[in-house]
Amino acid sequence: MNFDTVYYNIERGRLQKALDAQKTSKERNMKGQFATPYPLAYSIMKKAKTLCHKKTVSFIEPSIGLGVFYAAFRSVFKNTAGQALGFEIDSHYYNPARELWAKENLELRNVDFLKERTNGERFDLLVANPPYVRHHHIDGEKKKELQKEVLQNTGIKISGLAGLYCYFLILSEKWLADGALSCWLIPSEFLDVNYGKAIKQYLLECVDLLCIHKFKADDVQFNDALVSSTIVFFRKGKPSEKDIEFSCGDDVNTPSKKMMVERKNLTASGKWSNLYVEKTTAFSSNDDCKLGNFFTVKRGIATGDNEFFIVDTDTIEKYHIPSRFLRPVLPSPRYLKEDIISSDNEGNVALAQKQYLFTCNLPGDVLKEKYPKVWEYIQEGIKRGVNKGYICSHRQLWYFCEDRKPAPFVIPYMGRGDSSKKMFRFILNKTKAITTNVYLLLYPKDNYSKSLTDTNLLIEVWKTLNGVTCEQFTINGREYGGGLHKLEPKELLNIKVPALSSLLLPKQCDYELSLF
Repeated sequence: MNFDTVYYNIERGRLQKALDAQKTSKERNMKGQFATPYPLAYSIMKKAKTLCHKKTVSFIEPSIGLGVFYAAFRSVFKNTAGQALGFEIDSHYYNPARELWAKENLELRNVDFLKERTNGERFDLLVANPPYVRHHHIDGEKKKELQKEVLQNTGIKISGLAGLYCYFLILSEKWLADGALSCWLIPSEFLDVNYGKAIKQYLLECVDLLCIHKFKADDVQFNDALVSSTIVFFRKGKPSEKDIEFSCGDDVNTPSKKMMVERKNLTASGKWSNLYVEKTTAFSSNDDCKLGNFFTVKRGIATGDNEFFIVDTDTIEKYHIPSRFLRPVLPSPRYLKEDIISSDNEGNVALAQKQYLFTCNLPGDVLKEKYPKVWEYIQEGIKRGVNKGYICSHRQLWYFCEDRKPAPFVIPYMGRGDSSKKMFRFILNKTKAITTNVYLLLYPKDNYSKSLTDTNLLIEVWKTLNGVTCEQFTINGREYGGGLHKLEPKELLNIKVPALSSLLLPKQCDYELSLF
């Protein structure tokens, strides 16, 4: 029987738009409901067909939605398309899907795929865009049950920070026939982040990983979800000795770049996205030029509620907040256009709009007596529930923030760009200002701090830091959707800056000589 692709795609597209409009973006985000565009589904299915050679192929989809992958399956596999099974936990999509596909050889179940038990059913092909539900939206008890099941089935201990899609991928094996092909459209971040170690361990040890195709970081596949995507293909069965294909580009079938990687060169703890980086710059083979040799790195302060703790001059005047409870603070990177921050005579930021961190170590009874207006401000925070937030509620005095010294160099921990654009910028901080946790702070180690009081050397070091290549940021950091990159403190410390060695290593010798 011929499959009317045009009819089903028109109907499915119309339904998708109408049903999505009936939900808020927040609702769909919490449930990870982001429909795959049909051209992408069709492209993935074309690739799957080249790896599927049975005369009749049975199909399963763990989170079918309105059936975009099933439509692509019927279009691509044609007469070799066999029976199909789809799961959809949300009746909002399940009921229309059941009506849409009523005449097709597709069984739909309105149940949770992760809880359903197979009754001896096995399928030849699984293609899925699993729900991208972040870990903090997963019920605590459910998370523990899933972690336990992963451990029992695979021996792998999965992080509590893992998103729901990780459990879908690892726990789907029981539905697959021996040698079955499994294809997953998942966020690229698993290639780098710590919780992705469990997925990589599973792919290396429990199945036969065939290929991984990565889209560009700025090539977001979903209009309504800022996440870059990767397609993973593997077979159910023991790992083979064959090399693994890594590719990238707009289309998995015609990649712009493809390489074969020996399985022995991959580790679960490695950053697999580094395989896609063009290593055009020669870096020293030793670690003498790592930033960690010259600096320590800390995050800026996590206040617990920036709207309460970051105050302007109007708030200071209104509540008569004395300077002893105030620390100058740099504004958010989006509002900080300068790369050199100058100070006024008091060490404050020389900007029109000044901001300060409010932090107080006096108990309530003392404040109430000596600083009644400040106590009034604290009561405002209580009315807003600031004291009940996670960070504040774990402090001895909820309104007393941790201490942090000003740092001469700061860098936003998030940046955007690619190999042709500047991802991150190092900011020279000549003030007494500290920062919130949207920045990472670089403090020179003891044997360099004295020499960096030399203004000329300080500026030379700052210029050198801003010469760090995008390649180094990409290799050491992590990549998210829409060209977004992030740096953790340890990752920043691992960045190599060869020119720093010639600037600062002689200063270390001077420091050592001064001890005698």
